[in-house]
Amino acid sequence: MTTHGDRLRDVWLAIESIGRGAYLPGRIILWLDHEAGLPWRLRRLRKRGLEVKYVEAGWGVHTKYWPYVSTQAITGPLITADDDIIYPPNWLGDLSHAHRAHPDDVIAFRAHTVGMSTPSVFAPYTTWLPCLTTEPRYSNFATSVSGQLIPPALQRHILGEGTAFTSAAPTADDVWLHRCAVTFGFATRQVEETPLHWWFIPGSQVSGLNAQNVIGGANDRQMQASHTSQTRARLWNELRAGSQTNSMSA
Repeated sequence: MTTHGDRLRDVWLAIESIGRGAYLPGRIILWLDHEAGLPWRLRRLRKRGLEVKYVEAGWGVHTKYWPYVSTQAITGPLITADDDIIYPPNWLGDLSHAHRAHPDDVIAFRAHTVGMSTPSVFAPYTTWLPCLTTEPRYSNFATSVSGQLIPPALQRHILGEGTAFTSAAPTADDVWLHRCAVTFGFATRQVEETPLHWWFIPGSQVSGLNAQNVIGGANDRQMQASHTSQTRARLWNELRAGSQTNSMSA
């Protein structure tokens, strides 16, 4: 997890919700890009096991995973969490159980189905439909707002891809993670048949990126910049095969 600005004051709520879950993580790391004074609630959480680590500025939303894969020993699944969400008690357990059953998939609680208007052009992000299946697919696009689990092998591929995300998808970690997953053959699986969105921390959306990425079209630009001819072909072929299957079933 990472946070910035005024959200530093309230991020303890997201962390506390994970720490009070029915299934506890091996580590909880909060990545910060400058050594600001920690609010007392974070200092208290650090005494209970929260790790606060400082990294160089400039990674933006990618701070939640890039410092980990580039500096820590990759020994197990990595679960990213947003700083503005209250996670339910079953959150981590359900992600972990799904990973044990399907260790090669990206696991998420909330995903969209990627839309493509042609084999090389993505449809506007605002027109994508919600994922309504637990089947693993490349065209399932996980959104980090409800958390997603990245298997160890994919983490190593992400590390190998370096920091090209700073130019291709500077404000959209979801886009870059999806691009890496599709590139290296990792499908995304939704935990339940319908996407789930947890509760926002009150007031946290004042400084969010949602308006810029979704309403402002930044997700569309970053999808086009991040994906390659290889990943576009893989997505298009899967979407076309799914459409043909649905037509035959109808």
